Amino acid sequence: MRKHITELSGLVNGHLLLDFQKAAYAQLELELDGRTQDLAEVVIAEYAKDDQVVHVPGWRTFKINDIRLSPDQKLYRFHIPEHRGAYGAFPHIETPPEFGGEIAVFRYVEINHYYGPAKVRRIEFYNDAPEDAAHFESSDKKLNQIWEFCKYSLLATSIFPCYVDGERERMPYEGDTYIAQLGHFCCGADYSIAEHTIDHFMANGKHTWPTEWLLLTPLLARDYWLYSGNQKALERWMPELPAKTLPHLLREDGLLVPKGKIRDIIDWPEEDRDNYEFGETNFVPNAYRYEALKTLSEMAENNNYNIESKQLMSIIRRTMFKNGLFVDNPDSAHTSLHTALFALRFGLLEPVEIPAHQAILRERGMACSVYAAQYLLESCFMTGLDELGIQLLTNDGPRSWFNMMREGSTISMEAWGEFDKPHQDWSHPWGAAPANIIPRFVVGVRPTAPGFVRFVVKPSPAAPERFVFRQPTPWGAIEIRKDSTDLKVSLSGTERQLHQEAPGEFTVSPGSQPLLSDAILAR
Repeated sequence: MRKHITELSGLVNGHLLLDFQKAAYAQLELELDGRTQDLAEVVIAEYAKDDQVVHVPGWRTFKINDIRLSPDQKLYRFHIPEHRGAYGAFPHIETPPEFGGEIAVFRYVEINHYYGPAKVRRIEFYNDAPEDAAHFESSDKKLNQIWEFCKYSLLATSIFPCYVDGERERMPYEGDTYIAQLGHFCCGADYSIAEHTIDHFMANGKHTWPTEWLLLTPLLARDYWLYSGNQKALERWMPELPAKTLPHLLREDGLLVPKGKIRDIIDWPEEDRDNYEFGETNFVPNAYRYEALKTLSEMAENNNYNIESKQLMSIIRRTMFKNGLFVDNPDSAHTSLHTALFALRFGLLEPVEIPAHQAILRERGMACSVYAAQYLLESCFMTGLDELGIQLLTNDGPRSWFNMMREGSTISMEAWGEFDKPHQDWSHPWGAAPANIIPRFVVGVRPTAPGFVRFVVKPSPAAPERFVFRQPTPWGAIEIRKDSTDLKVSLSGTERQLHQEAPGEFTVSPGSQPLLSDAILAR
């Protein structure tokens, strides 16, 4: 973990607001002139307006200390109480002991009822990945702003042993991790948090209630394997992954029916479901299960999973494909944005059926939450709607990353804005989808073999005319430069050699620097 100290100072005349410009997980110490025994009020917060902290009920940081000044003391420590997650019965992640105390995410320090000089030091904690590990810059200024916002969001929140879903709960969820993990892999070559998080899901998956999030576990393992190359970890998880496809929740016809505490989420908040019509069994969770089975087939090289996925596709098509469109459930005639986008994202459509589902994406745009935006953008870039993908990435309406910044957040939010979810946190990595979408689909760099020893670089047709991007890998960095006429791919920080196998397809030869998987196998 990387520690950084930022210091601000000023002369307080009863009131002073100090702005660190960006929120960070941190602690605070102050130097105050304690000539009297008055009480100085100190506030840390994420939100301020008109030169003062604003306290809006919810989960944004707002903490107050009354500090008794003393003539014999200059240095004071702001006390941050122990974090209490929103759901105390769930296994939340404790603050690591090496931090030397509790932390909170904050941007502002407000000092009241004090007169004299003040110096404040914010002791910040960041992920080990250096800020320049990944870099993106293009001729599209709006895209650059979105990238910097989301990259910082991932680096600032990836400081716990596991990926957490935000300050409100501070615990891992598979749905949050799918987005956070991919973004973190694109921003730095640190795979330890992802490994610990997947281990956590293997031990604590019983606490997950959304059907779809449990079904993401094979995808988490696959993405970790491809980016890190850690075969040993995959072998450790493989025996547990079949149960994550939820075979115990299948009804007689082979479709999922949630039971007990497990229930279908579709999207969250509920208002962002595009009027999804729920039934006993639903299209979206069954589409997730189809993808989970395909993913297991890739990793296990077991054709039984492939056979099962094809059988499930046949059942879904027989029960939920009507008049040229998939519908929300077998008894429904409604096609929500979510049904259309997951049909596209998970490959459940014949080529002739794709345009009708794409038309729904064009018509409804970002009629989903910031969580489902990940899959909506993947659907756009994977099925030829690249222009729409760029438009959704860079739009500045209420449902946009620009709106998060307008509302005052410097880290991605749990929802599009206060209108969407008032009781949200402002430190939610599932809101940072562009941190992985820009590298994987705009730049178009993705691993195709474990450890990035084989990869593709296929920029989107809608990509900016000029861009540069640096992708960290276990063995060094891939550097990609595009201008109006040329695309250059090179390696840095490694003795390995790059070989172009076909247009946009590359392999990396072994060198003196071992792959992560080589190092693990040698232990």
